[in-house]
Amino acid sequence: MDESEGTDFARELTLVDVTLIGVGAMIGGSIFVLSGLAAGESGPALILAFALNGFITIFTGMVYAELGSAIPEPGGGYLWVRTALGRSQAFLSGWMSWFAHAVAGSLYILSFGSFVTLILTEYFGLALGLAPATLQQTFAVLAAVVFTYVNFRGAKETSRAENVVTTLQLLIIGVFIIAGVASMVGQPQTVSTNFEPFFPNGAGGVFLAMGLTFIAFEGYEIIVQSGREVVNPRENIPKAVFYSMFVVVTIYILVGVVLIGAVDLTPELLDTARTTESIGGSTVGELPPDPAVWQVLGNLGEFGLAQAAGQFLPFGTLVILITGILSSLAALNATTFSSSRVGYAMGHDKVFPDAFERIHDEHQTPHVSILFSGALIAVMAVALPLAQVAAATDLMFLLLFLQVNYSMIRIRREYGDDLDYGYLSPYFPYVPIVGILTKLFLAVYFFNYSPLAWLLAVGWILAGVGVFLGYSRGRILRTELASEVRVLSEEWSPTERPYRILVPIANPQTAPRLVHLAATLAREYNGELHLTSVATVPVQTPIEEGEQYVQNEREVLREAMQYVPKDVPAHRSVTVGRTPGRSIVSMAYRYDSDLVLLGWRGQRRRREFVLGSTIDVVVEEAPCDIVVAKLTGTDRPRSVLLPTDGGPHAERAEAIAAAFVEQRDGILTLLTVAPETEGSVSYLESRRSGLTEEGLSAETRIIDDSDVASAIQNYAESHDVDTIVMGATREGWLTRRVFGDIPETVGERFEGEVLLVRQHEPVRSIVRKWILKWFGERRIRP
Repeated sequence: MDESEGTDFARELTLVDVTLIGVGAMIGGSIFVLSGLAAGESGPALILAFALNGFITIFTGMVYAELGSAIPEPGGGYLWVRTALGRSQAFLSGWMSWFAHAVAGSLYILSFGSFVTLILTEYFGLALGLAPATLQQTFAVLAAVVFTYVNFRGAKETSRAENVVTTLQLLIIGVFIIAGVASMVGQPQTVSTNFEPFFPNGAGGVFLAMGLTFIAFEGYEIIVQSGREVVNPRENIPKAVFYSMFVVVTIYILVGVVLIGAVDLTPELLDTARTTESIGGSTVGELPPDPAVWQVLGNLGEFGLAQAAGQFLPFGTLVILITGILSSLAALNATTFSSSRVGYAMGHDKVFPDAFERIHDEHQTPHVSILFSGALIAVMAVALPLAQVAAATDLMFLLLFLQVNYSMIRIRREYGDDLDYGYLSPYFPYVPIVGILTKLFLAVYFFNYSPLAWLLAVGWILAGVGVFLGYSRGRILRTELASEVRVLSEEWSPTERPYRILVPIANPQTAPRLVHLAATLAREYNGELHLTSVATVPVQTPIEEGEQYVQNEREVLREAMQYVPKDVPAHRSVTVGRTPGRSIVSMAYRYDSDLVLLGWRGQRRRREFVLGSTIDVVVEEAPCDIVVAKLTGTDRPRSVLLPTDGGPHAERAEAIAAAFVEQRDGILTLLTVAPETEGSVSYLESRRSGLTEEGLSAETRIIDDSDVASAIQNYAESHDVDTIVMGATREGWLTRRVFGDIPETVGERFEGEVLLVRQHEPVRSIVRKWILKWFGERRIRP
């Protein structure tokens, strides 16, 4: 929520405003900073690198034009990934997008600092008592502070500053191109020499230059971020995307032609290239004795374009440096704007703190998000060298565009008829597929240029996983599920204990055994019970009207409470929700449950589910341990079999089996199905010794059989076993199993009581769910 109820963005940006925002971001500091660096990688084929980047970005540009017209909201790519894949999967997209825009802003303020420092030191001899690198960072941070304030003041103020700066830089770049072409016409022999050989570093050099300069072609991402602030967004956003792309690609190709063709290798330029140290840390290395133009430009780094302009424009170097300063500020302005909108979208979506979505009363801007984005921009500028900043930014945008292209396919197929498009991309789904393949190729190939960029990207993604697991995941599920679930009545025991077992009651016939089982576990863990029953509300009915769907749930809970032993505290609640599974998960989050105990009939009714539609959801999404109980056979089981091989859930399964034996005065057998080796024998003996130290006796058995499930079942049936307790097993990432093939098979076949145990693994659960979402067999979910 914002600070004033009802405060929203001001819709003030016209087609010209939003087009210039995109152009300013795409030209920005990139054309001044990265042209020389890219020339050092590709040689004269820099022109081809620019043209190919313009070509492959068209495919993603069409995706952004379509989705930006259909869903014109702050957040852009993050919002679309959320729509296609859900909030959990979208977090990674938003996290990368926020970082990519912030790091792009760092590139621009570093460019600003480099150009200002060079002007002060070379033209005025003013170092202000600071080392060049320190002076660069000082000006960079100052620029971040100023434009954070400009963005805080409002979108219209942002666009006005952008319009002025972008128009001025377009005029100067136009003069640069015209003067360069005139110079080329006057020295055809030099032009011919400069362009030979065209591929000095082969196709690999072109690909590296494409990856390095790809950031220059992502301005349409910033255009769609302004959707809620644009007049008539469904029409103007697609137009702004294509207008800005046409202008920028044309300019980059012409600049590439002039940069390579118009430069004359004078002794002064060679001396400058050999003696100038790149403040941004992007110097290529020592020049050969007889260098080519592209090698000189590469060695000049971010100053290559400025030095080239000095040859055919009066005061050309100074003019380009000043223009570079203005362009860097324009790009900084745009990326600060965009980064803050991503932060706002994530705050609004509850994956960032609520403060990120606050809208200022007077200025109607997401001021807290702007502040944090500005701070991140400044920190990245101080922490990273310019060349690596550019590389990391390019890689982040490539990875982000992969997700967006895939999301466009999902959105068109699943929501296409429900959206109001201002532009519809042709040749579906080939356009986004080409976008995916080209971005993936550049991202992988980019490792050849900057392994550090990949290291930074992976590090940021891992940091995002940590934030997601530690903070965002819980907020997502609590807020998302809260809208689907409503607690109608609660009754709480006056006694509370630290360990809480959630027991959903659906079948009155199995309630007595389920409650007794839960009480056994509660005694073992000094815990309490929380009995709940869920009434299902149709999707078309508001959840607040769910009372009418509550029928026998209160009576079922009242009956179940009679079976709770007096020494175990028990609470109860009646819940209404869209689906039982999601409702149970919501209750587990809401009440910080430590374990969920679910009853299971022992077979599934529908093929698309593993144990059942409710159980599958709870096992995959609940934030705690899970026990699924098939309650058949004798109601006073004593003989307990624990098949174990040291898997990830074996310890929890062992503790539950031990609790049964201790409280029922039963017999425990530890079983391993494997060849009788020293390892298997020592493992079973170590587990038996541990139980003995706790005052429990246990037998051990080893069976050598290739069919593990049948071996377990046969042993249990031939030795009068009442209960089998099994931990979940590791399965492949793309399998549809919940507990694993062996436990599920035993659970279905064995006629007695079966407990399937799964210990909560938050990191593995998230990764597996993400992989299944993207690559696994598609399942019908409730």
